[in-house]
Amino acid sequence: MKKLLISICCCLTAGSSMAALQVGSTQFEDKLTKEGTELVLNGAGLREIFFVDVYSAGLYLTQKSNDANTVIEMSGPKSVRLVLERDVDAADFVDALKDGINDNTTEKEREELKTELQSLIAVMNLIGDVKKGDQVDFDFTDKHATSVSVNGKLIGEKIGGLKLYQAVLKIWLGDKPIDSGLKADLLK
Repeated sequence: MKKLLISICCCLTAGSSMAALQVGSTQFEDKLTKEGTELVLNGAGLREIFFVDVYSAGLYLTQKSNDANTVIEMSGPKSVRLVLERDVDAADFVDALKDGINDNTTEKEREELKTELQSLIAVMNLIGDVKKGDQVDFDFTDKHATSVSVNGKLIGEKIGGLKLYQAVLKIWLGDKPIDSGLKADLLK
């Protein structure tokens, strides 16, 4: 009987440890609900610059995939959750966003998305400086299209359509991702 109880406890402990993924100081839950749709954690990793942890990132999708192009083209709700591991000023955050999009889209794509990209940058500037522990969600849903929330508060919605969200995803999943190690972790 004692062995049976120990086995049950071990199974329960193993099951609960698989319910979330610890990255840096952040615990990413295995599921997230956006507008009534359950999303699963595809992968999570840490963004580092010169050995300094900047943010933890988790990618949530309707179904798991380890192929970047499949994820980028996937329809339905999606979410990239960033949790800051250190304070980051607004200008650095916006510059990283611009660089990531510029590195992974063509001039033609950026021209087609010009108004939406300007709206996204305006929302990012509205957010301002982010502090250690802040949670920034880049979401795509039918109701809010491309949207950005900080600490659960919607800051900007209907910033752009799916094409804009795909450009945002390419920051982490494109051919020239902001961090190749993070890209691999998001696609596990």
